[in-house]
Amino acid sequence: MFFSVLMVVRNEENYIASLLDAVLHQDYPAEDYEIIVVDGHSTDRTREVVNQFITSYPSRIRMLMNDKKTLPAGWNIGIKEAKGRYVIRLDGHSHIPEDFLKNNREVIERNPSAACVGGVIESVGNSFWGKVNSYVYSHPFGVGNSKFRTTKHEWEGQVDTVPYGAYKREIFEIVGYFQEELKRNEDLEMHARIRQAGMIFYLSTKIRSVYFVRETLSGLIHKAWGDGRWTMIASTYGKQVLRIRHMLPLIAFVLGLTLLVGAIFLRSMMWFFIFICTLYLLLVFISSWNVMKLNSGFKYLIPTMIAFISLHVVRGAASFLGLFSAHFRKKK
Repeated sequence: MFFSVLMVVRNEENYIASLLDAVLHQDYPAEDYEIIVVDGHSTDRTREVVNQFITSYPSRIRMLMNDKKTLPAGWNIGIKEAKGRYVIRLDGHSHIPEDFLKNNREVIERNPSAACVGGVIESVGNSFWGKVNSYVYSHPFGVGNSKFRTTKHEWEGQVDTVPYGAYKREIFEIVGYFQEELKRNEDLEMHARIRQAGMIFYLSTKIRSVYFVRETLSGLIHKAWGDGRWTMIASTYGKQVLRIRHMLPLIAFVLGLTLLVGAIFLRSMMWFFIFICTLYLLLVFISSWNVMKLNSGFKYLIPTMIAFISLHVVRGAASFLGLFSAHFRKKK
């Protein structure tokens, strides 16, 4: 068996049926991959939906329970049960085309030395704010130099991380499993260990998938807060966890806070602070302008600017406060 496809989920009744259907109907031999769903004791209809699929495809799907209810614990459960040579992690909020496994196999065979291969994701939202959030999470001003989110043209090469990667099964025996003390961003810490072991990640735009973003502004803010906080906590588990794009929100927040305090107490700093704020708002405006072309309406412009600002400020503040969290202090 070549692939083990893992889905660690909790309360994903709105997405799990479509995802399972897509995984089951791949342009790839059914006997060459297995499907493992690890459920974190969902309180909605997720398990009921999965069991319906198991009834229809009893030899192709297994469901395991994740008592800890967190992503890293779920991934570890699935990985330890996996029988495939490569383990693919899929998010409950994702969707894949029918050539997903076939293209993964092709890229793997062309790059057998890569520890993990992956592709690019298209961020998709269905509601008004979902469309805004999808634009923000696909723009360099929102996600930095994250190639798997921003690359639009054909490209292949080594990168520092990939989404929904196909990992060689044996790398987990070499570098260990996901750190279960982390509630989020466990992949940052794991990928740092893989890089430190001298292994590489390879990205190809032939491999494509869809990620369904949060459909509200509050959802974007909640995700930004968790990502910012847990990125800092993850950094305490080893070297090379943080990349430049992870540090920028923290650096910008600290600099902004410093300038604000200076402007309050020093009149000479006031105009410099106003200049920096004006420059930032100009960058936000420029970065938000194309949202009107993509979503057909001026009504998207101001909300997109609000979303960019919310993402930057909240993630920066969460990163800063994460440095003083109990988890961070304990690990330090």
